[in-house]
Amino acid sequence: MPGDSISYFVWFLFILFFLNTSSSQASSSSHHEVSKHKKDWDVLIFTQHWPATVCYQWREREDRHRCSMPSNDIWTVHGIWPTKFGTVGPAFCNDTWKFDQEQLEPIQDQLNRYWINIEKDTPRNSLWKHEWMKHGTCAAVLPELNTENKYFSKGLEWLQEYSMSKVLQRVDIQPNNTFDPIEIYSGVKKVLNKNPAMECMHDVKTGLSYIFEIRICFDKQLKLTDCDGIKSRLRHLGDSKILTNCDLHKQVIYPEVIELPKKSVLPQEDIPYQWSIFDLYKLIYFIQWFTF
Repeated sequence: MPGDSISYFVWFLFILFFLNTSSSQASSSSHHEVSKHKKDWDVLIFTQHWPATVCYQWREREDRHRCSMPSNDIWTVHGIWPTKFGTVGPAFCNDTWKFDQEQLEPIQDQLNRYWINIEKDTPRNSLWKHEWMKHGTCAAVLPELNTENKYFSKGLEWLQEYSMSKVLQRVDIQPNNTFDPIEIYSGVKKVLNKNPAMECMHDVKTGLSYIFEIRICFDKQLKLTDCDGIKSRLRHLGDSKILTNCDLHKQVIYPEVIELPKKSVLPQEDIPYQWSIFDLYKLIYFIQWFTF
């Protein structure tokens, strides 16, 4: 009957609509889960770097580069990096959440002293902007870190409590000396009773290694924890496993000042470049996320 045919056709269209809607919802849900997964993290890596080595690396890139050094010989903050075990990131978790310099005015003086932008030829706040946009927007899932002021204040607080200047002094590791990298790593572990990660800068011309960064980790309750599981080169020495890129069979220099040879340093990760590179990184990361 014609009426029956129309009825069947209507039902057929309804079923197609229902299946299409369900598929779209499933796809949307799947995309949401992927997005959520991309922003998940396990620990916060609190990274301190040694200004003399950072300056050396910056000046090595171009002869005209100059450095803004802290007033005292202290380790300064590089950043707080939310990190998922076994990988790098997440990063740039909220592109709509812009950097607002005014939020940092109450702690501006402390930031200028302890979270200093050593790369003098860049805008003073470029390091802070980079760290907030790349890492802070991901850390902000925690109420304790959900504003710029909270994020940077926590870094300043951790620096006072876990300053590598003080930690290394406690195990008699002083600047202007050379050390076995195991001695440095073990010294930090002895004081903090947790496994850190350690980065060196390698001079390819002279073959020398310089202490560059020391990283310690915090869980989501902001409690100090082992860095085991983060993406880092894993060195073996006997039964020991050490998170470091340092050559365990070479002495590491802990410098006061480094004389600059010509073009001899390997590039390091996660140091802010010119703005064009910063923006390019964001674009690449977005494309990777979008095409996952």
